[in-house]
Amino acid sequence: MLRRGASLASRAVRTLACASFVVLAACEDRAIESPRPAEPKPPAELAVSLSPAQITCTPGRSVRVQATVTGSVATPLVTFVAHDVRVAVSADGATANVRCLTRGQTSVAAVAVDGRERASATVPITVQPRPASVVLFATPKMLADFENPRSGVAAFLQHYEPLTRRASEVIVIFAVGNSEHMLSYRGPAYMSDSVMWAAYTDGKDVPAFNRKLRFRQIANIVQTFKDVAAESRLRLKVYDQIDPGPEMAWEYWKYTRHPECMDLRLESFDIRGRLKPDSLIYASAPQGAPAGKLCGEFIVDQAAVYLRDHGFDGILYGNQFGTRGKWEPGRGPGYTAAEAEAIQAFLDYSNRAYGEREIMWFDSYNNVDVERETFSFPYSGYQAFDYLMASGFCVITDTPRYVDNLESKLRINPGPRILATLDYVDPWYTYDSMRDFAEESQRLEDIAVRYRDRIDGLVFFANDHNGVPVPRRIIEAFAARFYAD
Repeated sequence: MLRRGASLASRAVRTLACASFVVLAACEDRAIESPRPAEPKPPAELAVSLSPAQITCTPGRSVRVQATVTGSVATPLVTFVAHDVRVAVSADGATANVRCLTRGQTSVAAVAVDGRERASATVPITVQPRPASVVLFATPKMLADFENPRSGVAAFLQHYEPLTRRASEVIVIFAVGNSEHMLSYRGPAYMSDSVMWAAYTDGKDVPAFNRKLRFRQIANIVQTFKDVAAESRLRLKVYDQIDPGPEMAWEYWKYTRHPECMDLRLESFDIRGRLKPDSLIYASAPQGAPAGKLCGEFIVDQAAVYLRDHGFDGILYGNQFGTRGKWEPGRGPGYTAAEAEAIQAFLDYSNRAYGEREIMWFDSYNNVDVERETFSFPYSGYQAFDYLMASGFCVITDTPRYVDNLESKLRINPGPRILATLDYVDPWYTYDSMRDFAEESQRLEDIAVRYRDRIDGLVFFANDHNGVPVPRRIIEAFAARFYAD
């Protein structure tokens, strides 16, 4: 029995030992199969990306660039660097303002530094030529036939094609007269009325232009310009002008019928004057001139209806219209707050009356400070205009004064589109600047080329006192310089 019990005990021990071995083996198997702890990943490399990824701009425009940095442990230091002087960069942390200055290909780089790590990215930049408006100041003298203007209009636009084909837009100022035609306009029922048009040469009528121009013909000429331009895919607008004096045609309304609207001492239309009543028919006042209405508001009312009825896109306020005085420092009433407020009110009224039609201003040939101190023109007044002519016609001014004026107008911010002056011929006088002021005329071309990346376009008289355009060879030569890459 003892042996048998010993045998059972021994068997039990062996069985327990075996079971323990199996459990241990199973445990060992599970330990082998369990995943090991993951090794830590190496830190991501420092990297920079820029938005936008590329930039196309024109001189004078600015673009915001944002740098995004990845893989940094702490806040990285980001620096922006311009490749060359075609652009200027001002940075604020990971953001930069890139101002385009000069045409050509360039780039801006962003460099990020985090401890010993360094990364960079580059945004390529193309600075394209600034869009240029070409303004052709023409008079009815350019047309041999008012009734059938198509051939004359087509020849005129084709003549200036070397300069206009690369322009962003073309504006023809079809300067019918001073303002007599607008002030006397009676409305659509009277489109066969004839007008006082800009036929003067050296302040006198000449037999060569002793022919009638009627309101209906003006409307047809405007539409013909647009039709011919559309056929050649030329983006074109047509303006007329208001001039304060009698330089281009006699003004019965201003000097005879309503002299209360004129400052005869300064030879200027006075927007502050008050109308005396009359019984004439006007497009804006069929019962006659309203007593006490501001002269400035009345001429705007008439112009607004005239522009609408004849299809014009805008108007030029010629020879600093809206102010009293003319051209030279000190040749005006001086500054008063009351007159400055009256001018601003007149400009605001103009914009309301014209609606979507545009206003261009032929300035006084002087910088903004002179225009304020001599003519009471308010600094805020420039915002009323869509375009501003920095006037530089040779018979009035000289190069230093013109450059001073141009620089002054370019500093207006925000402001209208600034037009530089060229000068070759004059529609109302027998002198030709390209002949009689040859050096000055050439300098105006040089200035336009030099300021190509800052100005918004050009303006010049496009026909002489006989209606003849500027010689084609001169236009071709200048266009090649102005548009050169």
